[in-house]
Amino acid sequence: MTIGSTREEVVRRSHRGRQLLNVRMRATTARRKRQEIAAKLSVIVLIVALVCGFTWFGANKALDKFFYCNPAYNLRELNLELDDVITGEDLIARTGIEVGENIFSIDLSATEKSLRAIPMVSDVCIERILPSTVKITLTSRVPVAWVSSSSDPSTPYDPTNMELVDANGLLMKPLLITSAYHQLPVIYGVHSSEIGDRESLHNDDLKKALTLLSIARTSVDSLLVIRSLNITKGYCIDAITDQNAHIKFASDDFTTQLEKLRRLLEHCRETGRELESVNLMAKKNTPVKFVMNSVPPPATRQTVSEKPKSTQQKTRGKKN
Repeated sequence: MTIGSTREEVVRRSHRGRQLLNVRMRATTARRKRQEIAAKLSVIVLIVALVCGFTWFGANKALDKFFYCNPAYNLRELNLELDDVITGEDLIARTGIEVGENIFSIDLSATEKSLRAIPMVSDVCIERILPSTVKITLTSRVPVAWVSSSSDPSTPYDPTNMELVDANGLLMKPLLITSAYHQLPVIYGVHSSEIGDRESLHNDDLKKALTLLSIARTSVDSLLVIRSLNITKGYCIDAITDQNAHIKFASDDFTTQLEKLRRLLEHCRETGRELESVNLMAKKNTPVKFVMNSVPPPATRQTVSEKPKSTQQKTRGKKN
């Protein structure tokens, strides 16, 4: 039994040894294959990197030779359509664009961002026109009035101390003041801190004043030209026309009030009377005051001078 057991153990040990040897050989073979695969992948990656590097280097050289360093693409003409927003000199100073530089080296996105930062700019379009032209087109916002922080309409008109406002309530400080801007009405009693951001209008009184101007432009035609609006009271809007007539509007239902005013202005035009003031807040029996015409001086009657009666001189004979 001892001898048989010993033989079985020897056989078992020998078989186990062969298994371990086979496992080690397979592990060595797998490790060698993995190393070979890794080496091949490294070579492939190196080749791809070299190809990409040479391609990038060659492409840059080609771009420099045919585009960026080609004098044919130097800027010779700057086509500007600025819509009275900014002068050409100020645009060049703001964007840094210079005649003579390569048009492909101009950063169009940075230029557009710089121009969109101007409050008066509504839209920007920049395009390269080969071989040597850059076209810049600006679209201006449409202002509808000036706004002033003063609450006194008798304050002297000074655009340098006021800002423009569009129909959405966006405040804008113009870089150029055109003659058309001088014809816009002035809204008094507006502070920049009460306006809000570009997307919203937090000042309800200013919102109502802009609504009134919008409806007045379409409903009264040329019979009413508003020169100023005072919104400091809150419950009403005091307007002054170009004829120096004072009009008091309620803060709502502008359509009805403007229709009433239109009929009144037509009456003034037909009768030749001039409106001095009117309170449109009253629902009935609207208080109206007309300008009193100056009393003309009494006409002097022309006196016709009577001709003196002709006297016949009697010639008396001399006595002898």
